Amino acid sequence: MRKLMALAAVALVVAGCTNSVSHRCVSPLAAGYNTDSLTDCTVPAQFTAADFDWQAGTLTMTVCSEDLYDAVEVNQLQPGDTLVFQGRSIVVQKIEDADGIKTVNGGIEQGGAELMAGDGGTYRGFQLDDHSVYTTLGKATVPVSSELVFIDCGIEPNDPVDTIRNDARGHIQKLGDRSDFNELNTLVLIEGGKITQITRRWIP
Repeated sequence: MRKLMALAAVALVVAGCTNSVSHRCVSPLAAGYNTDSLTDCTVPAQFTAADFDWQAGTLTMTVCSEDLYDAVEVNQLQPGDTLVFQGRSIVVQKIEDADGIKTVNGGIEQGGAELMAGDGGTYRGFQLDDHSVYTTLGKATVPVSSELVFIDCGIEPNDPVDTIRNDARGHIQKLGDRSDFNELNTLVLIEGGKITQITRRWIP
């Protein structure tokens, strides 16, 4: 009798585990690069003109990655699941879908999150002014090519873009109060372990 009761108790536990709801956690995809091996990649970055060591031929920058999410995982999000957004773990209470945008818990202004359908089967996290959400990976010092190309936006949104192919160093050193770069507007192209191009686009 005791054995039968014990077996019945085990059966109840197993049944309870089988019927329990399993919630998923959706996090940004891995960047595909890290600060220890920046060989051939394009990275969003933070730095200032003062972070160039022109004698050594290097740039020390804070490397970031755009927060992209697997579209299949995002489309499967349900209440009770967790979404990692801006470094926070958000428990999904409600999720709305309109025009390719997933709004979680009422959106950014209500402490939630917003994701926009992107390329390659992904969603990107975005914040105010449609800026993407980024994760900081750390600092890296990377050699700068002697043939560095600097593509710089103007001060106003409709200003022409400057493409500096000769003496990028001289141009960067004369930027004055525009000498700060950040992950929202700057992409650094690294080829063969050297920085070959820096592009800054205009943002609000």
